[in-house]
Amino acid sequence: MTADRAAVADFASELREAERNGTPTQLASERFDDLDWGHARRIALARDELRVADGDELIGYKLGWTSAAMREALGIDRPNWGTLWRSQRCDGVLDLTTLRHAKLEPELVYVAARPLSGTDVTADDVARRARGWAVGIEVVHPRWPTFDFTWLDNTADNSSAHAVAVGSAHPFHGDPAALTVHFGHSGGDGADVERDGSGSAAMGSPAEAVAWLVRSLASEGRSLDAGQIIFTGGLTAPFDAVAGTRYHARCDRLGAVELLATRPEGS
Repeated sequence: MTADRAAVADFASELREAERNGTPTQLASERFDDLDWGHARRIALARDELRVADGDELIGYKLGWTSAAMREALGIDRPNWGTLWRSQRCDGVLDLTTLRHAKLEPELVYVAARPLSGTDVTADDVARRARGWAVGIEVVHPRWPTFDFTWLDNTADNSSAHAVAVGSAHPFHGDPAALTVHFGHSGGDGADVERDGSGSAAMGSPAEAVAWLVRSLASEGRSLDAGQIIFTGGLTAPFDAVAGTRYHARCDRLGAVELLATRPEGS
């Protein structure tokens, strides 16, 4: 099948339904013979339009594949991004009822004080327009049957974005590449585990990651608004989401955030 306008709209609706009920859908790379970056982005944008129609509100963006080493190992040309929405913010609790294979990642989160736009935005511009930085936990949940998907599938699927938990934003005037985030969990399987991640894992610096996103958005005629957030990329290997487990991410300079995974009885 070719990715014409009607097929893209239909597939975006399937992805939106899969997101709501937790039932997986066919890979975009299996559905479309001619899938490329432009088609994948159009699928993601069509799904965004469905969110707006449902009354949701855009609150920011998330970056994926920001590790150069990971991209090289997998033969991926560039990072990608997805949108974040008001309905995706978690207030300390993650309901696993409709989730089959969710994973959690620690990230440094940029909060914009002023709008950012244009194809020439730099990391210095990002720093000057920051309200602050925060620690965040991103929940990724592909709408595919397994994690065996391509980079273009991931792009079409809004970079697997499902939910986010964000700590308080704090002013930070240095290079966030130097920050360390401690990511761990307790409960659930009884084991307490913690991993450390460096801000430099996100495209060398989270500030550069934000600048790259703003330049990329400009190519689509879009920009970053004041108050919006950007999850700048996972800093460690993810943890599987397990009911009864409490996950935490903390940074000495930026505070902490926690998220408890739950599965209500009977679900």
